[in-house]
Amino acid sequence: MSFDSPAEIWEACIPLGNGHIGMMPDGNPFLEAITLNDITLWSGAPSDDSNPMAKESLPNIQQLLKEGKNYEAQQLMYETFVCGGQGSGHGQGANVPFGCYQMLGTLTIDFDLDSSSVVSDYHRSLHLGSATSTVEYAFDNHHYTREYFISREDDVAVVRMTADTTIRLDFHLERPENAETIRTENSAILKGQLPSNVEGVEGMRFFAKVHQVPSDDSTTVTLLFSAATSYLSNDPEQYVNETIDKALGLGYEQLYQRHLDSYCELYDRVELDINDALKNDNHEMTLQEHWEDFLENDDAWLPVCYFQYGRYLLISATREDLLPPNLQGLWANTIQTPWNGDYHLNINVEMNHWPCEVCNLSELHLPLIHFTEELVASGKKTARDFYGARGWTAHVVCNPWGFTAPGEHPSWGATNTGVAWLALHAWQHFQFSLDTAFLCEVYPMMKEAAQFFLDIMIEEPEHGWLVTAPTTSPENAFYDDDDNAVSVCMGSTMDVQIISELFDAVAEASGILDTDTAFANSLLTAKLRFPPMQVSEQGYLMEWLKDYREVEPQHRHVSHLFGLCPVTSITKDKTPELMDACRETLKRRGDEGTGWSRAWKICFWARLGDGNHAYLLLRNLVKTSYPNLFCAHPPFQIDGNFGGTAGIAEMLVQSHDDKVEVLPALPSSWKSGHFKGIRVKGNKTVECEWKDQKITHLIIQ
Repeated sequence: MSFDSPAEIWEACIPLGNGHIGMMPDGNPFLEAITLNDITLWSGAPSDDSNPMAKESLPNIQQLLKEGKNYEAQQLMYETFVCGGQGSGHGQGANVPFGCYQMLGTLTIDFDLDSSSVVSDYHRSLHLGSATSTVEYAFDNHHYTREYFISREDDVAVVRMTADTTIRLDFHLERPENAETIRTENSAILKGQLPSNVEGVEGMRFFAKVHQVPSDDSTTVTLLFSAATSYLSNDPEQYVNETIDKALGLGYEQLYQRHLDSYCELYDRVELDINDALKNDNHEMTLQEHWEDFLENDDAWLPVCYFQYGRYLLISATREDLLPPNLQGLWANTIQTPWNGDYHLNINVEMNHWPCEVCNLSELHLPLIHFTEELVASGKKTARDFYGARGWTAHVVCNPWGFTAPGEHPSWGATNTGVAWLALHAWQHFQFSLDTAFLCEVYPMMKEAAQFFLDIMIEEPEHGWLVTAPTTSPENAFYDDDDNAVSVCMGSTMDVQIISELFDAVAEASGILDTDTAFANSLLTAKLRFPPMQVSEQGYLMEWLKDYREVEPQHRHVSHLFGLCPVTSITKDKTPELMDACRETLKRRGDEGTGWSRAWKICFWARLGDGNHAYLLLRNLVKTSYPNLFCAHPPFQIDGNFGGTAGIAEMLVQSHDDKVEVLPALPSSWKSGHFKGIRVKGNKTVECEWKDQKITHLIIQ
């Protein structure tokens, strides 16, 4: 990925990261600004978010829903069935207990050059194969180069500057609030503490340091950067100083080689080329030129790049022993990150992890699964306090502090199937890895998620079906008979699909582990009483128990197709009639939407076997991306990048109904190509070549 000018906006900077620390340099020749991040840097703290009125009002809410008085039920929920306190602060949580993921600060490098002079031969690039960025330019008859990388192995960021003349520079660390800066001869230090917003509770402490490596060569300057918080270490300062001292002992060449070895072990697992795009690559073309060539001429270079860029971002934003990537992955440039940079459980954090298994980065699934396990204690309290139920639950928004309560606004905050979706990620990891030791570890979390739904589902009066109540179809609304816009309902289609999948997964896991036979049978018996998936008179899959009139027929969420993707309760072998209903649903929803919505639709159309329509959505997704290919919600959300990468994989290979299907949704413009290392269920990888859209070589290993 190449650029011929410095970044003028943050969303044009090149993202670098090692799953812990991140940086986004703008590449300015004179005064460079590098945004810095630490994935653990959160304000806020654990708090009691229970609401004594909730459990008391639940029977009344459910009775109103049974009587078809959804609007009245919703009004009662506004008053009683929300979290205690301020919740997420309506997405402005930096100064409430929920907290907010925040930027760490900015590293500014002043190169002491005359900014009125002309720079020539400017080139800025990201090398996906080495996770290294470079900036090169000529100035005043001299050539300057910068190299940037962040080592997974040694947890240090490196900025190396070389020139054919003496380099003079100064550097500073700064942060808008809650920090102090210290400048020594060779180092800049940033340290501080974020507000906890909870009385008597200490906020998160942080420490960051940039150190200039001593050198006798005036034409080379190397800066080392590391950071830590009290979430990562009891003594962030000691952690950072020891990390930088170790890096100094290794030296640049060894640091770079260790970085390269660690990164490539992950990145090199998968290859992809389409229409010989890589073989015929004109390396002089900028990303913008490739972008235009893709949209005008269907050049395959950009889809290949987008796929591997998504894998690169996942590797860069995730490491096994830390937090999973949030709404912005690792990268944020503000104190109040949009939507708190939190973990949304009604699609977003799950979509972040869709590439993990199929794109051969299975271990990068584990941070989400461990995060899920850490929510169980809080989720048990929420289940008990709000529902009087056993097991555990989580709703739509959560954070590192264990927030699992309903959100502060029932129209979106009432959805409680986030727990089921998270549990299914553990099951998916097992389906791909067949690791029974892992399954044994996560089974209690999965079982208790199922126990919650077994306890809370009620019988709806018209058919006697078992349903969730209250619930929503995420963030969508319908009109009642009085033309009120209503979100609260019973038994949304998504709930039925996701709980069905959870019950099946727990029952199958109990059989594999030879445990809890009676409990497994109770799940399968309850599932027999779930509502069937219903098709409307117009042929589309119904989103609710009744075919309500939608407030927004082209709504960005298509939650009722959860059974089509990401899970496989709707397939052409099992439910061909529902495949047609899904197709009609997607036509009704349309091809527009926010970035992640378009990414999800790529996956939907790939599951339907329509490669050309999936490709159309890929074009729509890319067309609205930011200059550095970050997905535009807008603003930036990384889920669309990860969903788009997973969507491309779905176009190339799928594994449902105990079989592997190769090239199930190949666009007509992808005449030839090859891939290697894409994973399928059953701990297998696939290698394939095709020509004239026919497979010429296939290995399943």
